[in-house]
Amino acid sequence: MAGKSAMRGKTEAVPRSTKVTKRLSVDELVAFMSLPIFYELRTAVDVGILLFDDLDEYDLPEGYSKEDIWRILLAVRKQAAVFIPEDPERTADMWMVTTSSLSFNTEMLEVRSKEDSSLARSLKDMQGSPFVTRFIERTLMRGLADEGIAMDEERVHELFAGAPPLTSLDQLVANYFRLSSDCDSLARRAVTHGLIETLYYELSEGVDLSELPERVLAPLDPRLAPPESQVLMDLVCQRACAAGDDMRFGPVLRLLNISWFFRYFNVLPRLNVLVGLLLRNILALKWGFPVLSWIPEGFDATLAEAPVDAARYEAVFESWSTDYGFGFDFTPYFELNVCLYLRELEGLAASITYLEQLNEQIERIFESHINARQKSILVALCREPGALLRIAPHQRAFRIAYGTARADFLGLEREGYLVREQEGRAFAFRAHPDLQEKIVQLGAAVVGSAEASLDATPLVVS
Repeated sequence: MAGKSAMRGKTEAVPRSTKVTKRLSVDELVAFMSLPIFYELRTAVDVGILLFDDLDEYDLPEGYSKEDIWRILLAVRKQAAVFIPEDPERTADMWMVTTSSLSFNTEMLEVRSKEDSSLARSLKDMQGSPFVTRFIERTLMRGLADEGIAMDEERVHELFAGAPPLTSLDQLVANYFRLSSDCDSLARRAVTHGLIETLYYELSEGVDLSELPERVLAPLDPRLAPPESQVLMDLVCQRACAAGDDMRFGPVLRLLNISWFFRYFNVLPRLNVLVGLLLRNILALKWGFPVLSWIPEGFDATLAEAPVDAARYEAVFESWSTDYGFGFDFTPYFELNVCLYLRELEGLAASITYLEQLNEQIERIFESHINARQKSILVALCREPGALLRIAPHQRAFRIAYGTARADFLGLEREGYLVREQEGRAFAFRAHPDLQEKIVQLGAAVVGSAEASLDATPLVVS
């Protein structure tokens, strides 16, 4: 600093040759940035995901390698970067750019997910529907896969429907569903170490953790990894504090960033991804975006019309987890996950449309005195006419007293729509044989209408 201060008051003569060299350098730089190909590359970065290997598809300026162009692009983009808040243990920059596509897609998610949106209102009205609750099951299945845990999808569905846990893994799934239904009340608490630890201990209650596989972490640059769990917990709690937003680091990106910690580090001894999912749901409710808590998180290679394939997803991971000399650019990570969220949102909206159409048909066919919960029972039978329905899952889905849930089924039995069966000491119900054919026809007609509507819905992702 002393050397800089001493130089400040001096005006030294600069040799003319040096001035000419500098001017030529500036002119060359301006000329380079004015090239159509460079403008095209900057536009490609702004409206989608451009990775290093994507440069093979472009005719690069003569005399410049892929590495040269990539470093120049990163240097230019970093001028408009938003820095992810400093971590005490990190020795490299972490940043992202609010590109046009990222800003647009994030805003779309926020608008369609907030608590006064039409989708949120429909979810609230139909929260007990088995079609909608399947999204909760899919979220868990995605989380289990990321934990390295293999679980049968039908068994997960049975446990959600109230089947008793028979194994340690069953107990884990049952604990997750119980905590998931408690997220509304948990969202009233401040996000502290205590809340996160409560999620962990209640999730693992009655579970022999030694029976679960060790989660294999993806290899990251060592400059990204805080070494201690305490540091990681502090960082998660900081991100979860909504008091001071980090510039353009809005709620959706904050949720993705918090989930990132639980996916790529061991914040807790075990079950990091599942705890991260529950915390994601709590924060979505706390910040007024309840729809986001319904959306399955993470990449699924089998997802129909996924924004990317598995190879592309892996390439995005390699991109953000590699420092090309200008820190770690998280833009493609956020961009891809926002696109995945949007795709899942489209599927959720299509399911809601289907349910609304089905409810309209049920209102036309059945007596108007059937309440909304009883309609959901008939809706479930439209999908699975031979299904055996139980009272406990209905009670849990609608968060009502057992007596109220039982009355819903007995009322439909009195009307001749259901028949009762004994299942141990409990009751179960099926569709009356005379009702099954009508239900099958009704469900098929509405499914066809909903599928046609979904096929015609454009996917708004980059």
